[in-house]
Amino acid sequence: MAGSRKGAALLVVAMMILALLALVASPAAGLKVCNVDRDSVVKCCRPYCAVGSTEEKPSEPCCAAVRGANFKCLCRYKDLLSADIDGDRAVQIPSQCGIPGAPTSCS
Repeated sequence: MAGSRKGAALLVVAMMILALLALVASPAAGLKVCNVDRDSVVKCCRPYCAVGSTEEKPSEPCCAAVRGANFKCLCRYKDLLSADIDGDRAVQIPSQCGIPGAPTSCS
């Protein structure tokens, strides 16, 4: 039970991070969303989170891109995830990057 709750909580955090990837269609270059540069997240994290990715862990640039995120703010974008993102891999970003203080839910 605790394991499934932890997995669900990590999924929510990953969804927040990857909501930025969903904004990739926006034409504004250098757009900052919730203390994170959208272009950096897309460029650095998409290779790890893309469906079919075989990367072992997120790159250091990916971790750096999401480290300063305002996760509470990102919760507002969680429904905008792109269909080409592997949610199982996305769940791993906060823990793989060792990001302290990342929330476990959007409540």
